[in-house]
Amino acid sequence: MSRVERCPKLQRNKLLSTLSSEECGRICPHLQNVRVRAGEILCRPGADSGYVYFPVDCVVSLSHVMEDDSATAVGLVGYEGLVGIAHFLGGLTMPHTAVSQSSGAVMRIRTDILRQEFGRGDRFHRQLLLYGQALMTYMGLSAACSRHHCLQDQLAHLLLQILDRLPSHEIVFTQESLAAMLGVRRERVNKAALKLQEEGKIAYARGRITVLDHGKLVAQACACYGLIKKEYGRLLDAEENAVCRQDGHDNSRLT
Repeated sequence: MSRVERCPKLQRNKLLSTLSSEECGRICPHLQNVRVRAGEILCRPGADSGYVYFPVDCVVSLSHVMEDDSATAVGLVGYEGLVGIAHFLGGLTMPHTAVSQSSGAVMRIRTDILRQEFGRGDRFHRQLLLYGQALMTYMGLSAACSRHHCLQDQLAHLLLQILDRLPSHEIVFTQESLAAMLGVRRERVNKAALKLQEEGKIAYARGRITVLDHGKLVAQACACYGLIKKEYGRLLDAEENAVCRQDGHDNSRLT
């Protein structure tokens, strides 16, 4: 019996989809399906939420909050990953704030259960380390991007990152949310979004953004988008495909 047939719900998150049958048997009983709301805080700096979250169809931003309460997103997590890498990399708490930017489903597991599984050193151990490396590359490039690229290019990059983590071509995000993730004033985001709309790349109205020309939006985005996408593919897709070949079934729809 294939892994898809054993644990169909795990196919909704790419990391969980790589579990072996033995790992699946240990982890599945501890996974909880929960709904999150847009704007819901999943974890705060220095606080142990008690859970690690595997998004299914929502997008979670990882942000650093400054002394004046301003915040800038340094990464996004969707169905390709998890929220809570600090819990298996040796830390007990998260260094940033994780906020769900869209409503949807996540699968969560207690941090102690995940640490126990990580400590076994099996296949999932390696997959989690690869994901951690990809996410840290994303965070590093995001920090450089915010200092060196124009806002319109950054916005195109952010929209593409969100789009890669959602099942549709429509993004339901308020100007306030986008501004908070980019660390700029709402008026500047509105101006950049209108410019993208004038150029026929997106349609933007009442917090709903529809990508009209994906190719043009990619061309508009700064080079960071392509570098991040390539790194995720190099680390995660290659490993996932190797796992699928080893298990004897095709998992190409997830890549």
